[in-house]
Amino acid sequence: MANAAAAIHAGIADTVVVFRALAQGQFGRFGQGLRRNTIAGDFAHTIPYGVMSPAQMFAMKVVRFMHDHGVAQAALRAISLASYHHAQANPRAVMYGRPLDEQSYDDSRWIVEPFHLYDCCLENDGAAAMILVSAQRAKDMPNKPCYVLGAVAGSQYRAGASVHNTPDYASSSFKTLAPRLYDMAHVQPKDIDVLQSYENFTGGVLMSIVEHGFCEPEACNEFFVKENFISPTGDLPLNTSGGNLAECYMHGLGLNLEAVRQIRGESTSQVKGADVSMVISGPMVTPVSSCIFGSEATL
Repeated sequence: MANAAAAIHAGIADTVVVFRALAQGQFGRFGQGLRRNTIAGDFAHTIPYGVMSPAQMFAMKVVRFMHDHGVAQAALRAISLASYHHAQANPRAVMYGRPLDEQSYDDSRWIVEPFHLYDCCLENDGAAAMILVSAQRAKDMPNKPCYVLGAVAGSQYRAGASVHNTPDYASSSFKTLAPRLYDMAHVQPKDIDVLQSYENFTGGVLMSIVEHGFCEPEACNEFFVKENFISPTGDLPLNTSGGNLAECYMHGLGLNLEAVRQIRGESTSQVKGADVSMVISGPMVTPVSSCIFGSEATL
């Protein structure tokens, strides 16, 4: 999104298509461990000890964060329940017609603590695309314009240090990016009407929301409740299409589509009067990215 917007602003391009397409069945699912006869590099330090899959790799960061700040399992559960709640209103969602309640979440099997089955994203094939043009051209198009107010990418100091040697270990890697994003978009966390936060696992959402300034780490148990994340009544409606947990796993771009739907008033779980819509992408990897979309009222 940032590259496309920059190219249009600089006059290098008039129209840019941002897309993502997945056909994992050809190559193996992302959630599986490596299937090779030889292992080198970082994996040589982790696979012999059983740390093979993304769930295992990211779980350690989340356990550390939850331990440091006294965060209970119920905080992760609230994220999952909100996504499944919104999926029930979305006929496109993989989990449409398959609701989730607290007991079913609690009874689901552990994948790796603190992740139950329903803390982990879906794995599916599909595609998504967005078309970006200049603000001037957007006014003449048939759909209600949605404007890119800000887009950033990067990570904090040594966030990509290999073999779990990142100095700030219990982090989703947004601490230096979030302030730049808000400065660029000229908004603050209190101005965000609806949030789409990438869930490879619910723990990444937990840390991302904290690092984008929506709550303090010690306030997570009070802030992370299902009612707070439900559209249209919650203070911070979250993943209103069902997200990666319950709509589909389109590597984050699906969340961008839903952010635009909210600005246009086209979501199946619409937030009334949504003028500012945020997307948080790729927590706990390097680089990460975030963007903020706005209606014409924000210009």
